[in-house]
Amino acid sequence: MSVYTSLSQAQIEQFIGSYGITSLKQFSGISAGIENTNYLLKTAQGDFVLTVYEHFKAHEVSEYLCLMQQLSETADYYPCPLVDSKQQTLRALSSKPAALFKCLPGKSVAIATLKQCQSIAEALAHLHLSSPAISFTKKNHRSLIDLQESAQQHAQYLSAQDLVLLEDELAYQFNQETGHLAQGIIHADLFKDNVLFLGDTVTGLLDLYAACCDCFILDVAVALNDWCINEQGVFEQEKQQAFLQAYQSVRRFSVVEEQMLPVFLRRASLRFWLSRLENRVNPRAGEITQDKDPGEFKLLLLRHREAV
Repeated sequence: MSVYTSLSQAQIEQFIGSYGITSLKQFSGISAGIENTNYLLKTAQGDFVLTVYEHFKAHEVSEYLCLMQQLSETADYYPCPLVDSKQQTLRALSSKPAALFKCLPGKSVAIATLKQCQSIAEALAHLHLSSPAISFTKKNHRSLIDLQESAQQHAQYLSAQDLVLLEDELAYQFNQETGHLAQGIIHADLFKDNVLFLGDTVTGLLDLYAACCDCFILDVAVALNDWCINEQGVFEQEKQQAFLQAYQSVRRFSVVEEQMLPVFLRRASLRFWLSRLENRVNPRAGEITQDKDPGEFKLLLLRHREAV
């Protein structure tokens, strides 16, 4: 949700006019996130979010917008793309795909309360349960093979010690049998900055552009690695238990999923260590951008390895 494509007031007014929205009062770039350009628009008809897709082609964006439309029928905290005068959800802006959304209420949190951990865990479980009824078949572009290729491409930017850690972890992960685990649609990027709250109630479950089909337990691990970390970067067992109990009040884990959770906590740490390294090595120029520290997930991976 950074700003890579700078837009003028005239461009924005012309774009939202196709949706019957007039009287743009104010617009500002949204700095959270690192993938797409987002603007918050304040108009006489309410607040909206304009998203310009920086690295997706139009047909790829359409898949995600279709997913959001389906999910918005299951819960009101999913963003649903608006349709323009031609009944289209996707248009072009600055020669890039773009879409418009009604701004959902609430704010993201830096440190989650126990109740907020429980609320998002329940929402995640409902997402997983809804999977069979939703048409979406995108594969995970961060599979183990993809992670291995990324590691090879960026090996020159790692210390000898980090390379040993990386190679050892990849070997461990490739040795795990995961084909028998429950799979379906996962969010794959359920960090705190992708969720809005009013109090302890989830009001926005955002940024579904990493969504794919993979193991549900991977999705749980990705979330735990962010929601259950304190300000010092230390994993909090109390929050983990609250999260897991809330999730299982909606969808029960299988015995194998419970056994494999430590494996996937490590895999999720590895995934974001590498993706953040990629973003640091190959930064994209923008008006408002974020640089997230890959070292945070390397340290988390080390802690998870020590805990086994």
